[in-house]
Amino acid sequence: MRLPVKFASITAACFLLFLLLLLPARAGFWLFAPAGVNGFGFTGTVWNGSVHLIRAPNLQLVDTQWDLASLRLLLGQLGGNIETNWNGGFVEGFAAISLGGNITLRNTKATFDATALQPVLNTLPVNGQISIKVKQLKLRDNWPTYAVGSAEVRNLSSTMLGTGADGLLGDFVLSFDSTTETDTDSVKGNISDAGGPLEVTGELLLTPPSQYALKVRVKARNDASLAMRRNLEFLGQPEGDGARIFQLAGSI
Repeated sequence: MRLPVKFASITAACFLLFLLLLLPARAGFWLFAPAGVNGFGFTGTVWNGSVHLIRAPNLQLVDTQWDLASLRLLLGQLGGNIETNWNGGFVEGFAAISLGGNITLRNTKATFDATALQPVLNTLPVNGQISIKVKQLKLRDNWPTYAVGSAEVRNLSSTMLGTGADGLLGDFVLSFDSTTETDTDSVKGNISDAGGPLEVTGELLLTPPSQYALKVRVKARNDASLAMRRNLEFLGQPEGDGARIFQLAGSI
């Protein structure tokens, strides 16, 4: 009796796996999508498919495609290559999520408009173009625990500082390389400018579960506008060379 029972169990498991592999993308989306998230224009399956439009609060994705690796299920992960368009830019790369909710990104690129950060920055108006290159990023409880990559902001400006040249802050780079860090309890990013009216160097420290600490040294270049120099006075007393220190810490 044992052999028929074992054969029937294997057959049932194969049949369920077959159904899962052929599950339409639309059906899989409505089964697993969080409340408040809607999708339209599905093609393909849950493993290899696309959707024309995904809408969520403060987020809209267009022409999203995915190619998931079913064999990663043996590792307790769901992951694969994903491409989507978002806020005038795009995101493409590899992403995986484990049964425990840990997220891993590899070889991922993204570009988008800085206005997409508006919900995070509350009422601070910013403009500019952001590009991100991630070699590897690990998230636990939606917080970075390991990061190798960089983010670059081009033509960052804010109308709070003025219009035209007065509101232009310049270009900046934030780089992470956890392979060179000895403190494994936090993730450190180095900040520098890549041109513009401000000379900037600094550090961003991210510590679990949700703590951040930002320290930036800012100095106006010779071609900085008078309005920009006056705005820097709000950062406090200058150091000997005219640079000022900006610090911010808290939790998200």
